[in-house]
Amino acid sequence: MCGIGAFQIINNEVSPAKVARVLARLLQARGTDASGVAWHDNGNTWVNKSNVAGEVLARSLGNDVGNTGIVHTRWATQGSPTNNDNNHPIDVGGIIGVHNGHVANDDALLARCVDYKRCAQVDSEAAFAFIAHAPSEMSLTDRLAQIRGNAALLWLDSYDTSETLHAARLTSSPLVFGQTAMGSIVFASTTAILVETAKRCDMQLEYMHEMEEGTYVKVQHGILTDMLTVPMPPKPTWRDYATSSLFDHDYSKASKYARR
Repeated sequence: MCGIGAFQIINNEVSPAKVARVLARLLQARGTDASGVAWHDNGNTWVNKSNVAGEVLARSLGNDVGNTGIVHTRWATQGSPTNNDNNHPIDVGGIIGVHNGHVANDDALLARCVDYKRCAQVDSEAAFAFIAHAPSEMSLTDRLAQIRGNAALLWLDSYDTSETLHAARLTSSPLVFGQTAMGSIVFASTTAILVETAKRCDMQLEYMHEMEEGTYVKVQHGILTDMLTVPMPPKPTWRDYATSSLFDHDYSKASKYARR
């Protein structure tokens, strides 16, 4: 229902700002209600987002974008994009993330968060709030396993000075990444967007990988340091779909909040 992307650029192989701009423009095909970029830079995390299409946001980005960042374009289904707290990247007090999909149990997740109060209306907030504020005894994969609906997630930790990039594909929503020989990594919602991003940024991808459902990866300094399995609930059968409200998303249809 949205477009997400991310990058970690190694040894100045390409301008991070250029990658962010290209991703924002290409991901616009998956949503024009809002867009945003967040990045690490010298121990700080910066966010630039607004209820504008990706191509508009791309023109506003300066050249100071850091080497590790995330990108989002929004097709709004819950929470008006005129409230910028509903737009991505979403900051939940430490974790800053972007989401493609729908969180069906957002209220239940938020109710289990420790010392956290909902800031906006969008369901995506619950996913990142639970990652950051779930009971301390829960592991990261256990936290991700509690998210119901469909989700591909990319996020940064504001307090992590190592500038780590996190990615998870839970159910349904696609997520792919590719890496160059130098180590630079780019994530995108689809293979076509990933390939076109690499082409426009003059990046030669050594390989591409579509993340399987129920997987989490962590990237540091161009190295995949972790690849973990997230326990997922059983897939629904055809009988479940026959009585459910799940639907195939139609990107040619205007969003609920489309400007008239």
